Amino acid sequence: MPTHVPVLRDRVLALLAPALGGPDAVAVDTTLGLGGHASALLAAHPELRLIGIDRDPEALRLAGERLAPFGSRVSLHRAVYDELPGVLAAAGATRVDGVLFDLGVSSLQLDEARRGFSYAQDAPLDMRMDPSAGLTAEQVVNTYAAGDLARVLREYGEER
Repeated sequence: MPTHVPVLRDRVLALLAPALGGPDAVAVDTTLGLGGHASALLAAHPELRLIGIDRDPEALRLAGERLAPFGSRVSLHRAVYDELPGVLAAAGATRVDGVLFDLGVSSLQLDEARRGFSYAQDAPLDMRMDPSAGLTAEQVVNTYAAGDLARVLREYGEER
């Protein structure tokens, strides 16, 4: 299992420590990935309950293995950000003390050629965070009209 150590782990721990030090603290890791931040938070705060969210089923599986030693203190959910209220309700969380959004692509996607995120490796162009959802990047690039591609890049890719 990959054991990626987040670059900003110590900074995240320091910033969230004041909010998570009390009894019955609840934290949400909205971009769980391989569970590096979640594992560090749970280890640093023995009473912490963590709700982990990721849209990538492979990330959830691997994070679940990594976080298994923390038992019932962890609740994992396959979801996206706008589903946060439903996830919190499903987890029985009536309040949250800290939330982490580690935005961007994770090493899990970049390091796995089959995921199709990296130009450095020869692989099909996929780029889906959830491999079961929607069109692949290859399908978009090869089937969208030039005007539609320009619109997508302008609206979503921060390109003029």
